[in-house]
Amino acid sequence: MELDLNKVYPWIKSVMEENGSSYITAYAQNGERGEKHAISENIPWHIFGEDVGVFYVFDNGDSFTLVQNSMLPEGMTEDELYGTACQNLWNDVEFSIHQTNYGGWGVLCGGNFEASSILLLNVMNTIGEQYGGDFYFAVPARDMMMTASADDKEQIAGLERIIDNIMKNGESPISRTIFRWEYKNER
Repeated sequence: MELDLNKVYPWIKSVMEENGSSYITAYAQNGERGEKHAISENIPWHIFGEDVGVFYVFDNGDSFTLVQNSMLPEGMTEDELYGTACQNLWNDVEFSIHQTNYGGWGVLCGGNFEASSILLLNVMNTIGEQYGGDFYFAVPARDMMMTASADDKEQIAGLERIIDNIMKNGESPISRTIFRWEYKNER
């Protein structure tokens, strides 16, 4: 398959390290970590935080294919792939910021790349502008990126409730981790 680099996007997945190896993990219905699959050395990716990895997918039109090193142009580095994929995400996906039912802000963009929005400085700083400062964010599922003001305990509690609910009842759970974004008003 010839890879059209204009159709490659970053994809956020749950990962774990065990005995020096990395695994993509899934969650069971009860919200506990479930099945794990070893990450092949032929797959370009890098860790983001404690338990989330950035992978790459190719949009076939009907589905997404996980990008492998053997699909990349000769000499292309993972850094170059990351830059290309993030630029494609910014160019091709329309992101909108919406207030959540617990008072925080969330990202909507059609169901496939909400979690990937954490990689875009423009999106993250737009949310920082809404708060006027630092905030917490989570990607409990592929189609969710939710935030809470760093200074609002009620919003943080609301974010934690959403994460718990997604881990127990949602589709495509990713992570329980809550990350902190330090707002710098940069684009």
